[in-house]
Amino acid sequence: MDLEQLIRAALDEDIVGGRDMTSDLFVESGVTGTAWIEAREEAVVSGLGVVSAVFAGVDPAIRTKLLVGDGALVSRLQHVMDISGPASSILQAERTALNFLTHLSGVATHTRKFVDATRKWNTKILCTRKTLPGLRALEIAAVRHGGGEAYRTNLSDAVLIKDNHLGILGGLKDVRRRVEEVRRRDARAAEDLLNSGKIEVSSLDELAEAQAMGWKHVLLDNFTPTDVATAVKRFGQDVYLEMSGGINLSNVVEFAATGVHAISIGALTHSSRAVDFSLEVEWNIP
Repeated sequence: MDLEQLIRAALDEDIVGGRDMTSDLFVESGVTGTAWIEAREEAVVSGLGVVSAVFAGVDPAIRTKLLVGDGALVSRLQHVMDISGPASSILQAERTALNFLTHLSGVATHTRKFVDATRKWNTKILCTRKTLPGLRALEIAAVRHGGGEAYRTNLSDAVLIKDNHLGILGGLKDVRRRVEEVRRRDARAAEDLLNSGKIEVSSLDELAEAQAMGWKHVLLDNFTPTDVATAVKRFGQDVYLEMSGGINLSNVVEFAATGVHAISIGALTHSSRAVDFSLEVEWNIP
């Protein structure tokens, strides 16, 4: 689903059959408004382009002007967008536009908190695929606006062998066999797999086995900070190490201080609190 389709679906969900019963009954057609969206708390903004597209999707007569860019840190009561146009159209677009803005800015703001907390160690903060259906591209963009990154955005981007894959395969021994099968067919493809793919391990012994196999990117699943520090000391020069599982703002510094290269956090997208934005209007009544 592209952005236009997503916005259309969101508007159709709210303006069923093209009707806004309240505005149809109580707002005269000649009334226009000069509006703005303001932050009600400090936040990192994300989704302003989507907001503009929502207003345009309701009525091309609505004019919007961005006052900041996505990724900007805004203060309480700071205006982020100016809007003008027919009153009924502004009212119809208001909730859908704010739904996108509050959610995406929440993701960006939450991400920035993790990035700021770990900046001292240059730790990369990564999101996961734990996104709302249909919103992945926007949520990953919001993570990037907050200073985070994504290892992959979908299943076709790269190989990531996780615990359930290992359960099917019967463990790392069968992974080794499969890699060797690839190598016999195409040595370059095998090297590309080991260099660009990622494999999950749950112990230092499994990490050692993965490193011996040639994997260059290893995901440490639910390791303790002590074990992560040991992993970094023993393998950090040869393997890109990423920590995952149970990370929050109260413990992320402890993990970053181990020197681990990256930390992936599902909560960036699945548990971010919406940021409070409000649309305020001055009506021009004939």
